[in-house]
Amino acid sequence: MRTKYILLLLIPVYFSNLAFADEKFAKSFVGIFNEGSRIEVIKYLQENMSESQIERYGIDAHVGVLLNQQNTFGQLEVQKHLSAENGNERVRVISSNNDLEYNLMINRERKAPFKINYFTFEDVISDAQKLTTITAQELKQELTNFVDKLARNEAFSGVVLVAEGKDVLFQGAVGYANRPWRVKNEIETKFSLGSMNKMFTAVAALQLIGQGKLKFEDKLIDFVDTSWLPQGEVEAITVRHLLTHTSGFGNFFNDEFNDSNKEAYRNLTAYKPLVSSSPLLFSPGTRNRYSNSGMLMLGLVIESVTGTSYYDYVQENIYNKAGMINTGSFELDSSNQNLATGYLKRSYSDDWVNSIYTRAIKGSPAGGGFSTVGDLHKFAIALTEYKLLSKELTEEAYSEKTDYNSAFWYGYGFSVSGEPNNRIVGHGGAYLGVDARLDIYLDKGFTAVILANQSNTVAPVRRKLNELIARYR
Repeated sequence: MRTKYILLLLIPVYFSNLAFADEKFAKSFVGIFNEGSRIEVIKYLQENMSESQIERYGIDAHVGVLLNQQNTFGQLEVQKHLSAENGNERVRVISSNNDLEYNLMINRERKAPFKINYFTFEDVISDAQKLTTITAQELKQELTNFVDKLARNEAFSGVVLVAEGKDVLFQGAVGYANRPWRVKNEIETKFSLGSMNKMFTAVAALQLIGQGKLKFEDKLIDFVDTSWLPQGEVEAITVRHLLTHTSGFGNFFNDEFNDSNKEAYRNLTAYKPLVSSSPLLFSPGTRNRYSNSGMLMLGLVIESVTGTSYYDYVQENIYNKAGMINTGSFELDSSNQNLATGYLKRSYSDDWVNSIYTRAIKGSPAGGGFSTVGDLHKFAIALTEYKLLSKELTEEAYSEKTDYNSAFWYGYGFSVSGEPNNRIVGHGGAYLGVDARLDIYLDKGFTAVILANQSNTVAPVRRKLNELIARYR
């Protein structure tokens, strides 16, 4: 699941180099980041954010990004100012909350008045971190110290698991599943997955392909009622397009969704007005665009082929097969046990705000289900032991699909990264008050799961895990 709130950091637009490195401007940004109250942040961004970005996302979204990043990184200790690059003011900083080094990148307009388009933090990895080796006990201790420090600074609330094969090397829970009632997160706490559900939807479709009930080149129009289809070349959309985010569908998390009654979204049919009213963004297969609507349509295909609900199919053929007893798209108004409530900082409150009223009452094929770190470890084992798909289709899911104009970092429902001898596959998920990640290290045999009920907090933990696993011997 994606929202405007997250897109501000994840979809940069690159510009040519500025003609100068404005150290004074960068200093003012770091100053407001370190010391700015909510009111001061609002005023600063109203004055310094580009008009196009304010018009596109609204000032509240930009304020929310900065407030949550303040909470995640804490004070920024400036090491040095760097030369401008690709339209970015660059400052080398160390985060007080996690002690990691970053290049703070402040992207500015190419023309006067050179206001801010977005900002982000680029990892800086030292040679010493790459070379020193650690034991299993040292990995556990370093990770414990790291997560505990984040928790003390309220920079992470969630659960982390690291396993080598089936052996769990580390698992720890910090923070609160419910802040007002001071209910602590536990290993068995169920967290919202955001877009991680896309993995399950892709596996379900690939299972049907493996059984000969579905083909990659089958047309969407053969499985769904035309009332679902928006304007555009919809007759050309194939199952492969849906799997690779090359269908032309966009994102049903739009203004209409934001203004609607979230209690209505209990089945796939409820999303029809959102999907059908948004024209295709491009001709199917010509380019890629990460698409929640496309994955929702793949869920409809699964229902049409199987004659059962998407939820029942995934429960029986993925969750049950993998032994995932704590995973599902739970309706939020039911009496669910051990569900974590999501929290974040927002422009209208100095306190933590819960995100329950911003979310659909039930998850969809695009995201929004719940799981535990233990269940996701079981999923990784079942997947890599080919209990869910054949070896051939599993490898297909893992491999990039640039031949079909998909993104270089995406397969069929799985992200793809790493090096040829250190392939890392999985998926992330983010929403208001939700941050999650599953990484499966195919060549090294590790699984890392990070589930958080707090916005924008997973990245530092994931970075630390990657460093520790690289050093593990």
